[in-house]
Amino acid sequence: MMRKGSLFLVMVPLAVSLFCPPAFAREDIAELSDKLKEMERIWVLDGTGIHNVGNLHMHVCNWGCFGSYPASRFPTAEFPSAQWPANSSVEYLYIAGLWIGAKRGGIPIVSTAAYEIEFRPPGTEDPVAKIYRAFEGIQGGARLPGPDDDDKDGVSDEDWLDGVDEDGDGQIDEDFGAISKQMFTCWFTDDHPQSVISNPEHTPMHLFVRQESYQWEEEQFYDFVGVEYKVKNYGTDIIEDIYVGFFADGDAGKRDREQYWTDDCTGYIGDRVECAMRGDNEVPVKVSVAYFFDKDGDDGECTGYFGIVFLGHDTDPLGDTAPQKVGITSYQNFSGDQPYENGGDPGNDFQRYELMSKGSQDKPGEVPRDYRMLMATGPFLELLPDSSMILQVAFVCGEGLQGMLDAAASATLAYQGNWFNVDGNPQTGIEGRETPVPGPVASVVEDSCSVERTGDPIKFLSAIRGQVIWINLDCFEELDLYNDTHCSKGDAEITDFMTGVNGKEKQINWLVGSAPPPPSMRVIPGDNNIVLLWDNFSEVTPDVSTLALDFEGFRIWRADGWGRPLGTSVLSGPSRDLWQLLEERDVVNGVSPDIDFKYPISEVRDDRRGWQYEPLANLPNKDSFIQLFEENVWYFPLDDTLPCPPGLTSLECDTLEALARYNLGFEGGLQYYKFIDRSVHNGMHYFYSVTAFDHLISGGVPVRPDKYGDPSSNFVYTRPVSDSQEAENFDGDKVYVVPNPATAETMSPWQLEPNMDDPTGVKVEFRNLPEGECTVRIFTLSGDLVEELYHNSSASGGTLIWDLVSRNGQDVTSGVYLFAVESSRVDRTIGKFVIIR
Repeated sequence: MMRKGSLFLVMVPLAVSLFCPPAFAREDIAELSDKLKEMERIWVLDGTGIHNVGNLHMHVCNWGCFGSYPASRFPTAEFPSAQWPANSSVEYLYIAGLWIGAKRGGIPIVSTAAYEIEFRPPGTEDPVAKIYRAFEGIQGGARLPGPDDDDKDGVSDEDWLDGVDEDGDGQIDEDFGAISKQMFTCWFTDDHPQSVISNPEHTPMHLFVRQESYQWEEEQFYDFVGVEYKVKNYGTDIIEDIYVGFFADGDAGKRDREQYWTDDCTGYIGDRVECAMRGDNEVPVKVSVAYFFDKDGDDGECTGYFGIVFLGHDTDPLGDTAPQKVGITSYQNFSGDQPYENGGDPGNDFQRYELMSKGSQDKPGEVPRDYRMLMATGPFLELLPDSSMILQVAFVCGEGLQGMLDAAASATLAYQGNWFNVDGNPQTGIEGRETPVPGPVASVVEDSCSVERTGDPIKFLSAIRGQVIWINLDCFEELDLYNDTHCSKGDAEITDFMTGVNGKEKQINWLVGSAPPPPSMRVIPGDNNIVLLWDNFSEVTPDVSTLALDFEGFRIWRADGWGRPLGTSVLSGPSRDLWQLLEERDVVNGVSPDIDFKYPISEVRDDRRGWQYEPLANLPNKDSFIQLFEENVWYFPLDDTLPCPPGLTSLECDTLEALARYNLGFEGGLQYYKFIDRSVHNGMHYFYSVTAFDHLISGGVPVRPDKYGDPSSNFVYTRPVSDSQEAENFDGDKVYVVPNPATAETMSPWQLEPNMDDPTGVKVEFRNLPEGECTVRIFTLSGDLVEELYHNSSASGGTLIWDLVSRNGQDVTSGVYLFAVESSRVDRTIGKFVIIR
């Protein structure tokens, strides 16, 4: 299936052939390979930036866009783009990207991430410009409302997660704010030399953009991805009349359906009150969302709605330098099969800026076709050199229009977070006055709603330079939400809808009470068994919202029967219905299930082995090394570069330091657990996950289980492998091929959907190969060499996979085949197997 081709003739020259159908792809394979290598030096294309802990799987680019260009030749095309539900092969997005427009000397200029790629990471000249990953609770990622100065230097979150030492203290990324269960960060600019070469009409504004994106695992919050952009003018010119927006090409449909993007519709809903759950009560929130959907639902395959919500941006209480309130000021839709004048795609910066600054909302696109849309906000008066502005949005998806609006409401609630008294001053953030206005100002309304709410007359405030007054800027919205009858608000009072009360002057955005973060884990595949190892990170991490240590227990999960649906990979994981709970245990504290796990794995109680595991048990002088690390940690507790003794690997030293910190009760201390699953079969595909759950605390006492982690937040793919044979005891008769004969039926249990890396999706396995390195050669009965494979037991035990493709790149035919196993350490082994196509 080929993608619509003419849209990308304006793209970067090195990328043109990747987006266009065969008529435009005239380069030979060698030239295409060189272009891909060049792109890999500039962009992150390996699939590491996929939000996959929620139900909306999205690919993140490190040049300001979201989406994977499905059904194109772009290297990311097989990754999830905006796939909902997760691992369903149903996509809702081709590509979406940041647009920033402004005027210079009265001339409109716009920098874009899609379609024209004018934002770019530095590439080879700066190897740290990649996508970074973090999560709540990670070392260095503390944030408000808890203690947020990780490096104890008196400044909070000053070293952003970007591989750079911003604060000059010799440490990298040691004090940033980690948000959500999966956070990606990257940065890019609009003045990369290649941007100008590839787009001659592009006029850089010298913008430096930091991008963060967030996803949660909890069901209430797993249908959206939150995004925050911080845009800095690092040039020398003032940028004026600024608009910030998002362009999106939404394509709704299942990947295996031909031309699935041609029957979509689009629309916009503004300032609509929807209900989100906070505890046991419904909370009314206002949402504005632009969206796509498939007109006919593709016979029930594509029934979701996908939207983009503007959640936050710079505002000005007086409306002089920025919009007074958050919102979408321009929504426009268009189709590429029309000229711009008739509603088609904009083709230059004048047209792009015109759409961004239009200040109106287009009519819904109700005639099925391939739509794009643009939503923008502004104007912002100016962006001075070395100053910044912020935009927060969310991608949301749900079942039907209402399902999408429910996801938008949840995203809004997560973004709004909560209010806290951070400055310690009880006189700031009181009586609904949440917005500080620095002087000099005169005759500013303190509270526009004072008459309606309390009967008091409106009061006007003034301030001289150096003074700050606090006003109630959002009072009418507070009253609207309080008076709304659409949601079941329980016994909520007006103060429950007010911001800036009881001295709480600081809003902490993106704050969601959630299950404990999952532990760090790894799997070790064995012969018909899988070993899971994990740490106690979940136990020692406070709740991000309540700051309580409320860990209750662990759950162990396994997913079987995965077939790699189109648009998925081992990085995106299995669908939710494939997960099965293997075991659940917890702290013995009167909270169900009260099944202990804190005893050694060698010990059996009530027919259950313990989970506690002592790593590096066979390391010589282990106790002495731990004592050495205890001494170093005691005197240098904040040093993250403790010396590693000669003869030890970095992994061994990290483990020893974690054990030493645990013994001392210091931050970063860990203990470890182990679980062995023996109910698996060699060669089959499995995913494993270890999650945590917490308990509800009432009166200082745990009373019941509360929030449960989802297995999608912490999974590892693996497959059991046969053991290799020691050279001294090698028996060639034990080497065999499975399945034999290899037929469609016998290979079906482990068959996967083909992709670019695995064009057949089928395999046979050579098992019980010798320890160390060996070569397996496959021949026809007439002696023709079919394929030559190399094997190293350190990577895959005694198992070697063959995809039934010959050394000439062709699928092999039915027949009897011979194989020869050769190694410098054992005698040559000959065997045969049958393939029936």
